[in-house]
Amino acid sequence: MIVLSIFSLFIIILLLFVVLFIFLMYLLVQRQRESYFEKVRDRYLQNYSQLWYDYLFNNALFSIVLVPRGRAQVEAIERIFSSYLKNIRNEQVELKIKQFSNQYLKAFYEKDLSSRRWSIRMNALYRIADLQIDQLLTKCQEFEKNNITDEEHFQLLKIYSLFQPDLFMEKIKNSNVNYAESEYRRLFVLLDDNVFIQFFHDFNSLPANMQFAVIDTAAVKRKMEYLEELKKLLDHDTTEINIRALKGFYEIGIIDEMDPFIPFVTSEMWEARLMVAKIFRHVPLTYTYSYLEQLLQDENWWVRSQAAKTIVEDRQGIAKLQQFIESSNDQYAIEMAQEIAARKEGK
Repeated sequence: MIVLSIFSLFIIILLLFVVLFIFLMYLLVQRQRESYFEKVRDRYLQNYSQLWYDYLFNNALFSIVLVPRGRAQVEAIERIFSSYLKNIRNEQVELKIKQFSNQYLKAFYEKDLSSRRWSIRMNALYRIADLQIDQLLTKCQEFEKNNITDEEHFQLLKIYSLFQPDLFMEKIKNSNVNYAESEYRRLFVLLDDNVFIQFFHDFNSLPANMQFAVIDTAAVKRKMEYLEELKKLLDHDTTEINIRALKGFYEIGIIDEMDPFIPFVTSEMWEARLMVAKIFRHVPLTYTYSYLEQLLQDENWWVRSQAAKTIVEDRQGIAKLQQFIESSNDQYAIEMAQEIAARKEGK
């Protein structure tokens, strides 16, 4: 058994106190640095926010005092720009922000891309995209050659989609990373229509998550040029693709012909029959009633309910449901028609 002498114990205690003192001093210095950083940032916001507003929105002359001197002022400018970009759509303002960022903020974010800290690198990638710093595109391509994370790779794809769509198409098709549908949608929604439509041309070669995201993005964009592409997918071998395409038509809300949808009235998939019942809301009841009457007698409760809701939305809907109630022998369908008609009349 080793017995420590009083002197050795004293030395150990003294060393612990020294380490604790150094640690406390480090925390104190860090806190002072943070406090100074915040003061410089807040002082810039207080002094120059109005100047920024006048320059961006009132066509005031640009003042050199707006150019940041240090990281704290860069963060202040980030806050100003982010606030305007999130809340206001103005091409002239966006152009001024882009020009300023490319000239005066580029060097800061270029340096950040070389940081060892992941959070700093990610913030730089976010800012490059948000502030449209396209002069860092080459630097981003060089950055991609490093051992980067999936999150960094995703943000690079976003940058490519904004600055060089052809490069984006090449990168995303050859990517080894399989993202979730929601992430693909975040990328696709940024693309110009003439670029995005290329995904339909290569549809069958895409992974399933990307296929679903393409359809859902087309629905969000709600452009006429996507209708023909969605029609082609109604004949796809994958049932999920069929249902997504039907949902796309419903979301876009434009039906220029009935024929592609008629086969789904008798589909084996109740989800497809449900979507057709929804889609028929965008077509006059004169053309759809015979099919909706059939769907009103469907074995699935959700399909019956949607068919009744679609019928009752028409000006003659309640009268049609009353006629159905009087002439039908399907008790389940009658009860559904009565419930929806009563609910409509109650409103």
